[in-house]
Amino acid sequence: MDKFLSDFLLYLKVEKRYSTHTFLSYKKDLDQFCEYLGQYLGKEIRADKCILSEIDLMAVRGFVNHLHQSGFQKTSIARKLASLRSFFHFLCRQGHLAQNFASAVRSPRLPHKLVSVLQADEMTNLLDIDFGTTVVGIRDRAIFELLYATGLRIGELTMLKVRDIDFDSRVISVLGKGNKERIVLFGSKASEALREYLAARSELIRNADPHFLFLNQHGRRLTDTRVRQILDSYVKTLALQKKVSPHTLRHSFATHLLQSGADLRLIQELLGHSSLSTTHKYTHLNVEQLLSTYRKTHPRK
Repeated sequence: MDKFLSDFLLYLKVEKRYSTHTFLSYKKDLDQFCEYLGQYLGKEIRADKCILSEIDLMAVRGFVNHLHQSGFQKTSIARKLASLRSFFHFLCRQGHLAQNFASAVRSPRLPHKLVSVLQADEMTNLLDIDFGTTVVGIRDRAIFELLYATGLRIGELTMLKVRDIDFDSRVISVLGKGNKERIVLFGSKASEALREYLAARSELIRNADPHFLFLNQHGRRLTDTRVRQILDSYVKTLALQKKVSPHTLRHSFATHLLQSGADLRLIQELLGHSSLSTTHKYTHLNVEQLLSTYRKTHPRK
């Protein structure tokens, strides 16, 4: 089993080019399944090459039931089952497994959850914070302006190279999920912030230039975790009564475009969604906001 897991994880890292966060999530989910499978079969399975022949529908259902009984949230169970489906699909393609048993197990029904966004004035307050005149403050301003201007995922932002930016056309070439390349746009405010940062960026370079756009104080690529920590530190100064993450800025970007009349398919392209149904959640959010406003203001509500 260890060899199959290693091959699959290598496929995710090299061919699918998944982020470190996503890669580790898959590994954790599959390690958990292997631990359960060992208990289910009553044997050590990691070094057993023939173990796949003993995996059946009941084993997968038992795993899901085990997760329910262990108190896992429905969202976590759904994610772990999706990881298992992807792993079994890979094994089927490689000819190691005859059937994807995980596909026959229904995911838990998840409650409809509206995405978290900042209102336009809240977004303005965040971007108008005094970032200071140090290279780090200039960098942080460029990060926030770019996240809101483009709707980039955090992993896409931290993997950007300097050469990916075209200031003349105000476009950025992005390598997104599934190794798919797309073009995103940015406006004058983000352009100004980026130019200012690039003029100061040399102060962060210690040895050879790693060519990544955003660098930490040691001259290395800024990590996803560090960007989240930076955002948290600035959000605390605003005393916002809501949780704000880099993904909140992505949601805010899409929602504000929709509210201003942008076409849903344009938003889909800019966000890099493979399916329009994924982008439709912003429509639901907009409807909820309209209903909320209606209930508060209509005289005969």
